[in-house]
Amino acid sequence: MKNDTERLAAITKAAQAFFVNDNKAAKRWLNHPVRGLDNKRPIDMINTDENASIVLNLIGCLDHGMFV
Repeated sequence: MKNDTERLAAITKAAQAFFVNDNKAAKRWLNHPVRGLDNKRPIDMINTDENASIVLNLIGCLDHGMFV
């Protein structure tokens, strides 16, 4: 089981990779409601391993060109 800091680090790293190290774009995405997350902000989903996995899965889907 990870803590909030570790989950945030994993999600931030994945978002930065998706946005090709455009830290501004990654930060903007993390802090705004996302349709694929039922209009929740990714940053608000670090509270459990399950929620963090949902965000990481979404980033993976987007990275592979899947629309969710």
